[in-house]
Amino acid sequence: MPETIMKKILELEGYQEFNKMQKESLKFAFTENLLVSAPTSSGKTLIGFSAAIKKCLEGKKVIITCPLKALAHEHFNEFKKYSKEFNLKQALSTSDFDSGSEYLAKYNVIFTTYEKMVSLINHNASWLKQIGLIVIDEIHWIDSDRGPVVEVMLAELQLINPKIQVIGLSATIPNSNELASWLKAKLVESNERPVPLKEGIYFNNQIYFNENKEKIVEHDNEVSEILNDTLQKGKQALIFCNTRKSASSMAEKMSELTATFLKEDEKKILEKNAIRIKNALESPTEQCALLSKVVEKGIAFHSAGLLSKQRALVEELFRAGKLKVLTSTPTLAAGINLPAYRVIIHSLYRFTDFGSSRIPVREYKQMVGRAGRPRYDSCGEGILIARNENEINELFESYVNAVPENINSKLGIEPVLRFYLLSLIANGFVHNQETLKSFFEKTFYAFQFQELDTLLEKANNIIDELEEMKFIVKKENTCQANFLGKRVSELYLDPLSAFELIQGLSKNKTLTETNFLFLNCMTTELSPFPNPSVKIENELLGELEEMEALLLFDLNEKINTEPKILEKFYLTKGLKAWINEESDELLLKDFKLQPGILRTKLEVMNWLIYCCIELSKLIGKEKNIPTLIKFRQRIKHGVKEDLLNLVELKGIGRVRARRLFRAGIKFQSDIKNADLQVLSKLMPPKVALSVKQQLGLEKDKKEFNEEQKALF
Repeated sequence: MPETIMKKILELEGYQEFNKMQKESLKFAFTENLLVSAPTSSGKTLIGFSAAIKKCLEGKKVIITCPLKALAHEHFNEFKKYSKEFNLKQALSTSDFDSGSEYLAKYNVIFTTYEKMVSLINHNASWLKQIGLIVIDEIHWIDSDRGPVVEVMLAELQLINPKIQVIGLSATIPNSNELASWLKAKLVESNERPVPLKEGIYFNNQIYFNENKEKIVEHDNEVSEILNDTLQKGKQALIFCNTRKSASSMAEKMSELTATFLKEDEKKILEKNAIRIKNALESPTEQCALLSKVVEKGIAFHSAGLLSKQRALVEELFRAGKLKVLTSTPTLAAGINLPAYRVIIHSLYRFTDFGSSRIPVREYKQMVGRAGRPRYDSCGEGILIARNENEINELFESYVNAVPENINSKLGIEPVLRFYLLSLIANGFVHNQETLKSFFEKTFYAFQFQELDTLLEKANNIIDELEEMKFIVKKENTCQANFLGKRVSELYLDPLSAFELIQGLSKNKTLTETNFLFLNCMTTELSPFPNPSVKIENELLGELEEMEALLLFDLNEKINTEPKILEKFYLTKGLKAWINEESDELLLKDFKLQPGILRTKLEVMNWLIYCCIELSKLIGKEKNIPTLIKFRQRIKHGVKEDLLNLVELKGIGRVRARRLFRAGIKFQSDIKNADLQVLSKLMPPKVALSVKQQLGLEKDKKEFNEEQKALF
């Protein structure tokens, strides 16, 4: 069977043979635990796919999990041709953390994020024991702040199904042998790439490589010189900037240069898509206008600040070669596959809570790893920019020729430990000191540091805190989660966040827009928070003190213990502006909430309000629920309460709904009774027709079509 699978994969991919790393990996992938440590674009994913196909054909279920939703979507789409060829059913499951997703029982291959997989375990999904293989993509993320989820997920799955096969796919890391030993896996390491990578340093019209140097034509500045040289070669470039603002600014600066390299047919395609990008919102922001403007000129910026539909269009145009250059924040390096011939790293510095500092070598290697497009380029180039001559050798030593840092377990971080410890107790994996120790002995933390005393001491302190929060019950030498604790675990909430929400909801105070939104903004789930300017900090503090009596928590206590309280109140005001129909442009200018960032916050807030509804049921505060349901709908649509009936209709957003309301059309019944021609003056005729049809009008289709023709 493996030979047949491999032959078919080669055929579907259009390859003559697997590369050296793939051949070595496939010796073990079908039968044993395996860790593949290899560079970006080296073909690691095919190893996981190959093993997944075999396991499915043997009647087992397969999980392919990764850190990002976008990456899960990418893998899901890549696997479609294999599902079709081998008659497999595949599913994508990356959201709804309050579900065991029982429908997934009928699928062979399930693509998830790490967190969604733990959520499925928390809900005791009935099909978990059927899993024969888990493929963990980007397993080196075990070193990130989200890394503990990988350790917990794997340890839990191995307890549920001791025979589960594990395949880890990792970037090149120095201590891959240590990670492989923990996984009890065969290790295949490779530094070879399908497209060789040259790493160099730019300074004063020269790009210095280890072996030689290349002179380039002088231009306006260092970035435009490298970019001009790239475009002269007929190649694409990816520029990494350290902030969202610098990425958009860089795209604007370079747009006049990229415009000179566009062909007439490319201009037409870009003009058409620029309009789509600009109109992604009902009321475009300055950011939408700027992105549209630079896209017309063959360049785009890419960051979490963009709407998902805008990011998707930008990615599609770059892959198709229509966009010549992409400027991006570093997050793109760890996400979807968007390679370019040349990667330019504009700055090695990042801003953190502790000031500006240089990025680690591993992050640098991940960024330059995007250089070189398989099937398009014979090599790729990653370029750093030296600010003076003395820096050239230092950058070679510190980055180009440096070895990436070891990866280390982050399980010992207390907030992280608290989060997962409740789920372990709720799911019965931990119920006394023996099981506590036994579980953590299975983690990478225990394997790596060879001691558990510190971790167990922290864990026991957290267990005491969970008891104080009334999420668990301790009896003699055992502990177990009560119903409230189990529900908090199922809701995938930080226990401290859940405790704060319960305390606030339990107060005999009216839930208002401000005090309720602020209560939710006090949770860790909504971080990071936008930073208000120094000018308005005193103003925010004054507002807070004035409304102290209305708050759902003790303000004096929080001011003394919560260092980011002003940032959280600033976000509260931004979200309040959203549900009171302020424009995306105002939210961007006044609260630093770019459309993409805002939608991410709204998605989390939507979830938190759902959690508040579920918690209210358990603490005897059902009277809160009607108000909470309205808040949830307002957060979803960004409207005042009087528009909730209208925005339920597909095609009616916040702007159209308010326009209808001002015209005297305030309810769905008003739309139903309104003349189609009247509606078509308030919205596009096709939308008017659609909303009429949604309301189930009696007119037949022919009459509708005649009216539509007349309107056009």
